[in-house]
Amino acid sequence: MARSAYEYFTKNVRGRKECLHYLGRSFSGEETVALIDAVASFLLEKGVGKGDVVAINLPNTPECIFTIYAVNKLGAIAYVTHPLLPAEALRKGILESGAKLLVAMDSLAEDVGVPKILCDGVGYLPLSYRIVARLRRSGPKAKGERFPYDRTHGTPLAPQGAGTDVALYLPSGGTTGEPKIIRVTNDAFNQNADATLTLAKIPLEGHGVLLALPFFHGFGLSSSLHGAVSGGAVGVILPFLDYKKAAEYVKTGRVEIILAVPNMYKKLLAEKDFRDGIGGMLLAFSGGDTLPERIKKEYDDLAAGAGGRSRLYQGYGLAETVSVCVANSPGEDKIGTIGKPVFADVKIVDEKGKEVPNGQKGEIAVKTSCMMKGYLGQEDFSDEYLLTGDLGYFDEEGFLVFSGRKKRIVVIGGMNVYPLEIERTACELDFIVAAAAEEYHDGDKPKICLFLSDDSELSEEEKREKVLSYLSTRIIKYALPSKVVFLDALPLTPVGKVDHIKLSKMLSEGTVKN
Repeated sequence: MARSAYEYFTKNVRGRKECLHYLGRSFSGEETVALIDAVASFLLEKGVGKGDVVAINLPNTPECIFTIYAVNKLGAIAYVTHPLLPAEALRKGILESGAKLLVAMDSLAEDVGVPKILCDGVGYLPLSYRIVARLRRSGPKAKGERFPYDRTHGTPLAPQGAGTDVALYLPSGGTTGEPKIIRVTNDAFNQNADATLTLAKIPLEGHGVLLALPFFHGFGLSSSLHGAVSGGAVGVILPFLDYKKAAEYVKTGRVEIILAVPNMYKKLLAEKDFRDGIGGMLLAFSGGDTLPERIKKEYDDLAAGAGGRSRLYQGYGLAETVSVCVANSPGEDKIGTIGKPVFADVKIVDEKGKEVPNGQKGEIAVKTSCMMKGYLGQEDFSDEYLLTGDLGYFDEEGFLVFSGRKKRIVVIGGMNVYPLEIERTACELDFIVAAAAEEYHDGDKPKICLFLSDDSELSEEEKREKVLSYLSTRIIKYALPSKVVFLDALPLTPVGKVDHIKLSKMLSEGTVKN
């Protein structure tokens, strides 16, 4: 058994004619390994060693992939972050993680507290694409060390990581909705990839898998890249969510496997090329959010009508379990459920932690070999069941039905948004007394309304502008409130806590004006 993620990945891709495909350029398995080794050699010269943390703030690009595995080869820890994080939020994460180095795009001019290795994002494109991209580029490049594009070999070095070593830091909302960083070991990372391949139930060799889910997301990193590509698929990299390009890949047969969040399937189904090519799809898995039954039915009906073999399978996972731990799969698929456990023991418990019988709703508890080592700054997680903060029940056939979230998390575009983080950040402003971020829906789109009380004499418009301006530099764009509402005081429960139920009722009744 491979000890490190680097060993797992490189052992499985060596000798393959095509391993990755990036906007017209293909990488063989041997070339992929050589480029990973070259980046590892470069990072070693920069002082990165076993146990160090390297922050990676990149979109889905070859640079991001090569860096993740290069860091792992050195026995270091890859802290993978959202590429659209504001500089202040990135600086905070780097400080919290203890990273000694950052690999980022060369558009990042701000000081983030550590040395930067800067990528131009075009160094691995075909020559003609590279020339055009550089001619079209506008804006200055940040100062810093350049990514080692010109390296073709690495210093001979045996992989340094062991199975029980921490390989990744990934962002999570914890099981209470409070943002945390989880620690993922090599063993958990590798076994989650095995779980993905177990779900596939068909050989993946030579079939294209879309790498569009961001790599800071366990589903995108562990299942799509580490699992499917290690399992034989060709990783077709999309640096940003370009639905027209993805649909074109499906129509031409370049992509036959997709792992995505429900909103991505909704957008893909609106593309004619995707609908025309759906008969050639082999596998489609949905995770990260609840899959609307109408989207599954539309996909399945179109695929069946085109004579295709794929169906859209809904699954469930947590950052704490790296990615998937429950899923539907070929031959075991039931609409309205999130499937059956895979590489995991799952039970439903009541408020006292006692297991309840099938059909009775309670909290989902998970125990798996893919479990995190623990949260950063806290003790190692025990081998007990993890209380997920999610509600559900097992039906009479053993399929798990998801019933909603016990924890305060809002899912927007398949990404977790943490109301507590928004509230805490807003309260950093000296004129804000209290804050409460609540979910509401504009049609079928989830959005955030931020309720505030304050002691400022500024006009509401001035206060709103100050709040949004401050938040925009500290939290991710998709988490920004769509509404900011000022109240004389936030409503409280009898025990003195913010009354979130009353605020949600105000939103549903339409009495809130922005």
